[in-house]
Amino acid sequence: MNRKSRIEYLAVTASTFISGFIIYGLVSTIQPLADNSVIKTFLLFGCMGGFGFSMFLSTIILAVRFFLKKNLKLKIFAAFLWPITLGCIFYVGILSYIPYQIYNIVKIIRGKTDE
Repeated sequence: MNRKSRIEYLAVTASTFISGFIIYGLVSTIQPLADNSVIKTFLLFGCMGGFGFSMFLSTIILAVRFFLKKNLKLKIFAAFLWPITLGCIFYVGILSYIPYQIYNIVKIIRGKTDE
């Protein structure tokens, strides 16, 4: 991934996090749940919504990039076993979200590209 793609990926996932944070935070303030505190509820549900949407988008982006580089046999096999494929993509996307964000930031700062 080149530097431009890394910056675009970071911008898209960050803006998705911010919008999810604001939307879920505002919706959660209708009736506070965390210790009857509006601020705690806003922050808690905002983080859950922001990370949720951002992780989901990141998972889709990484899965599409992964499958674009693979051959037709693997794509057919993955489509045939779609529940397993979907589960693997989902869990790998969630578990690799924060490490991959850090990795991208480090690569952007260093300015190195690898294809």
